Amino acid sequence: MIKLIASDLDGTLLDRQRNIAPEDWAAVKSAFEEGYIFCVASGRMHSEIMQLMTEYEGQYYTVGQNGATIYTKEKELVSHAAFAPEVSSGIMRTGKACEGLLHFVHCADDSYYTEERNADTQPVEARIMTECTANAQLVQDLESGKLVSCKISFFGELETLLELDAELRRTFSGQIETFTSEKDVLDIMPLNVNKGTGLQHLMDALGLAPQEIACIGDSFNDLSMFALTEHSYVMAGAHPDVKSSASHVVRSVAEAITHIHAHNREEQACG
Repeated sequence: MIKLIASDLDGTLLDRQRNIAPEDWAAVKSAFEEGYIFCVASGRMHSEIMQLMTEYEGQYYTVGQNGATIYTKEKELVSHAAFAPEVSSGIMRTGKACEGLLHFVHCADDSYYTEERNADTQPVEARIMTECTANAQLVQDLESGKLVSCKISFFGELETLLELDAELRRTFSGQIETFTSEKDVLDIMPLNVNKGTGLQHLMDALGLAPQEIACIGDSFNDLSMFALTEHSYVMAGAHPDVKSSASHVVRSVAEAITHIHAHNREEQACG
């Protein structure tokens, strides 16, 4: 029996305008009513997830920042991960050497930073949904440990991001995880920190086995969740490599939840 449903936000539960379709809202509501445990697993921070899920406050767990933070339904931070100071500052120095990229440093307390806020950063800040802080000494503060980061994001052209990704993987081999979470976003995480490890931590805390969870997503940062269970659902518009890693292709969260309901009814009928 599936007991927990974990859903990504952007491109999955949310459309490009950060709206949730009425049929998806209804499906999520039906999951709560049927007694499923619900988890939002996102690259977004916990504060952003709460803004988007206000209707269901106190009813869901969050695996935020690609697995770097895990919150209970009561908004208690139970786990977080972070870079070593020399790694976070080194990532920043490498990324800053690439022309045309914007950078943002995220911390476990949902604060985030960039060196200078300007007209270029404003559209990205609007996407992130919480207030950014300018810090001209960002690299130095990371290096000294004054700031402790759990996620660093670069925004820009995909070709440049892929070049940076390759360079970071070479330079920090065995120290980081990287994901293209959207077509213009490269997320860098501490080693072995991803949505899958975050969700596994939650599964362990709740005493759930892989066959008791279902995951819904659309991007490369969802692959680690898909690897946890046979009940994986990917959006039809996802990249082919992402689609090939999931068990089911669906057009909406509502379709995935309907399939999950049917699976459980079939299992119940079989005794």
